[in-house]
Amino acid sequence: MASEQSSRIRTDLRKFAESTSVRGVSRIFKSGDGVLRILWVIAVVFCAAVLVFQLYSIVSQYLRYEFSTATKEDTWSNTVR
Repeated sequence: MASEQSSRIRTDLRKFAESTSVRGVSRIFKSGDGVLRILWVIAVVFCAAVLVFQLYSIVSQYLRYEFSTATKEDTWSNTVR
């Protein structure tokens, strides 16, 4: 019973992975050649890592809430004699 259910889940996940619009994931499962499959896995993992790094950088920069304030002092003593 449990093996039948896990087999069905595995089949459904494979169908989803083959038909998903995420290009690299579908190419991993549709590729017949083992070398191409490994290259697609590396490419997808690399792109996901770059995405996570950029998201972390942007969110951490936003949460630092850095700002600069420019002030200008205008005194009467310099302009009136």
